[in-house]
Amino acid sequence: MYLILRRALIMNNRNWISNLSAVVIAVAVIIGSAVYVLAYDRQSNNESGVRVDAMPVELKAGSEARFEVRLNTHSVALDQDLATTSSLKDNKGNIFQAIGWDGSPPGGHHRSGTLSFPALAPGTETVTLIIKGVGKDSERIFSWQVQP
Repeated sequence: MYLILRRALIMNNRNWISNLSAVVIAVAVIIGSAVYVLAYDRQSNNESGVRVDAMPVELKAGSEARFEVRLNTHSVALDQDLATTSSLKDNKGNIFQAIGWDGSPPGGHHRSGTLSFPALAPGTETVTLIIKGVGKDSERIFSWQVQP
């Protein structure tokens, strides 16, 4: 009986250690992802009654560039197609049209979502996000250094 109880206790300790290891790994992945996202500052532009906030979600060479974008107003209809009116310029002079908008549809006074662009080329150092046609302003411009 003693041996059976001891074996059960050892097995429970192994399961506990295994579960603890899984939790530690999960926390490390979450923290690593949060640090990557926090590596970039959210930038804001508040002109002509429309506030536009933008922040990179993914910004590294070889991967699609993705940006979280929020638009807020109480005086202008936000009816533009953000995938059509947004572009990304890199430090080499390349200009890329957005390939997608995953977020709120046109209309209303509050919109949010993610703008996607083609993969950045190796050696890209800086990018500039340009969003046209928001409010009376011709362009909203946001720039970031690309993290290695």
